[in-house]
Amino acid sequence: MSWPLAYWWIPPLVTVAGMIPLFLYLERRRREAYEEFCLMRGFTFERSRHSSPQPYAAVPLFAKGQSRRWGYTIGGRWNGRAFTAFEYRYSTGGGKNRHTETVSVMQWDGDDVALPRFCCTPEGFWDRLAQRFGRQDFDFPEDPAFSDAYQLQGDDEAAVRGAFTAEVRRHLLANPHQYVAGAGHELFWWRPGRLPKPDDLDALLAEGDGVRRLFLER
Repeated sequence: MSWPLAYWWIPPLVTVAGMIPLFLYLERRRREAYEEFCLMRGFTFERSRHSSPQPYAAVPLFAKGQSRRWGYTIGGRWNGRAFTAFEYRYSTGGGKNRHTETVSVMQWDGDDVALPRFCCTPEGFWDRLAQRFGRQDFDFPEDPAFSDAYQLQGDDEAAVRGAFTAEVRRHLLANPHQYVAGAGHELFWWRPGRLPKPDDLDALLAEGDGVRRLFLER
């Protein structure tokens, strides 16, 4: 066997090894940008949390997959209401089929509101197929557009329907692809992907706060 064939794996290995310092450098710059943003705004910043608090276990998002990791976390007040924004990762599958999902999450405590346990996510083809085989989904006969756009699940159907007023459904339809869940005094809103760069964080906080007002200010 010739030398090039015997050591074909060396160039790819060198390339990967060379990318690791670059990745670490870019991630450090990203972290420092968040730290500076939080310092200027009076927010708190944490690099990570070891695990999600126990109350969050009622939210389906935090029960998905394995290798769950709570990453960069920002805390503070927006429009007078305390919030926590963070990156959350989990993995599904295994081996060559292993896949890691990253989402940006906002969480609020509604001490003066008791929400039914619910989860509302965009409804796709596979969701509709699963519903044919018994997966739960609360539809609104008077609002077929919302029913087609979102999958709504929960423990107490009557209470969940009561929480999803016409105003709530209009907002979610006008702003598609929303992910929102609640349980007791906790409300969560998230979207796929990492937290945006600091210049775009205000837009994320404002969008999330619009959802927060729908459920926690009535």
